[in-house]
Amino acid sequence: MQKILALPAIEQAELLKGLPGPKRQALLSGLTPEQRETVIAFDNPQGLVDYEVQSAKLLRAIYSDRQLEEVLTDFWFNHFNVYIGKGADRYLVTAYERDVIRPHVLRKFKDLLVATAYSPAMLFYLDNWQSEGPDSPAATGQPMNPAHKAARPRWANGPFGPHPVSFPNPRPPQNPAKPNQQKRRSGLNENYARELMELHTLGVNGGYTQKDVTEVARVFTGWTLQDPREGGGFVFKPQLHEPGTKTVLGHKIKQNGEKEGLQVLDILAHHPSTAHFLSLKLAQRFVSDDPPPALVEQMAATFHKTNGDLREVMRTMLKSPLFWAPETYRAKVKTPLEFVVSALRATDCGITETQPLLRTLNTMGMQIYGMQPPTGYSTKADVWVNSAALLDRMNFALSLVNNKIPGTTFDLRKLLPYWQDLPADDPYVAQSQLEELLLSGSLSLQTHQTIEKEVSGGAAGTASRRPGPDVTVALLLGSPEFQRR
Repeated sequence: MQKILALPAIEQAELLKGLPGPKRQALLSGLTPEQRETVIAFDNPQGLVDYEVQSAKLLRAIYSDRQLEEVLTDFWFNHFNVYIGKGADRYLVTAYERDVIRPHVLRKFKDLLVATAYSPAMLFYLDNWQSEGPDSPAATGQPMNPAHKAARPRWANGPFGPHPVSFPNPRPPQNPAKPNQQKRRSGLNENYARELMELHTLGVNGGYTQKDVTEVARVFTGWTLQDPREGGGFVFKPQLHEPGTKTVLGHKIKQNGEKEGLQVLDILAHHPSTAHFLSLKLAQRFVSDDPPPALVEQMAATFHKTNGDLREVMRTMLKSPLFWAPETYRAKVKTPLEFVVSALRATDCGITETQPLLRTLNTMGMQIYGMQPPTGYSTKADVWVNSAALLDRMNFALSLVNNKIPGTTFDLRKLLPYWQDLPADDPYVAQSQLEELLLSGSLSLQTHQTIEKEVSGGAAGTASRRPGPDVTVALLLGSPEFQRR
């Protein structure tokens, strides 16, 4: 490390570029986490930001004792998806998940919806920060109405007083441009308005029209960012706001500046279609790809009765007999993230380096924060279950138990402290104990017999030729039952 730091800056920047993958990994493996990040930053400082926030999410999922909170944080981030690879969102994602999503996952949906609407990450991702009303003072060149309030940045306070979302005060631009040098805006942008209704609240069949999309887009003109490249947060700019009355879902929205947006968010948060759409998505995530309609209706009724209390909606789902029905119990196929995390938790592996695990998730098609479209990642089985994907999972399980994943340590003694004392001529003792530990004994007879045949070494197998319990662990992790939750 001292030799690396002694190099001229230009040679430091070229160091990793000239190393092939295996040599680069060998170099990094000998460094402390702090030193490793220093070296990565020489070559790819933006990539280091991605690596740190992705690692944090993965480690929380693996080690946290608050599993429901972690799953719900992942669910609601995916619901209000932003893409880490888009410009400023590379450094806005951290605060977005920490301050916007996580604090609200068991609170009122409206508060979560409002927090995402004010979030710099969302404003940037769906381009609303660049939206300009066609008849706004900025577009027409007309002077501002003196009755309008001046633009005001909003950092730590939200529409309901002190807000859990906090962003640093922006630094003034180093070289402020003259008015005629400012970048021209692209006019009215409907991206956020469309996704707000189609993906965030009502659902695609929720009863809105293209006219509603345009009207909502007009409402949210002026909701923008103060110098996003300088780390600035939300600011409402009246000069960008479309004047006049708007009509959204039959509701008249009188001209009221920033408060027009809050009125629309309130309408959407309390719409019956929103209650049903969100209940369906939660049930699809926690129960099955095609959840019982009666369960969805129970959850939607609770949503409506409690003014969108997400804790009570979850309570209704978890306490319903339909949640525990045989046809829905363990009916969900794990996504790649769920599979990797559950395998590491079930085997009590130690993690000192996350990069190989992150690469595994990329290979499986589920880069953390890496879904570019606003739809987020699908949780349905048909997206993730095919022969190639199952082979990837089996190979991961084998690499895991054979300690072939750098930075991840599997120790069979953590699962079977006395496995060396088990009878060598009876491999089924270890198998039965591992089945209970990893899957609570809920294996089909076919899976049990297939693994039993493998660990016995075949009909002519001998004790010296039989696979050890570590192979049994890998087979259980790759079994059809472990792919479900």
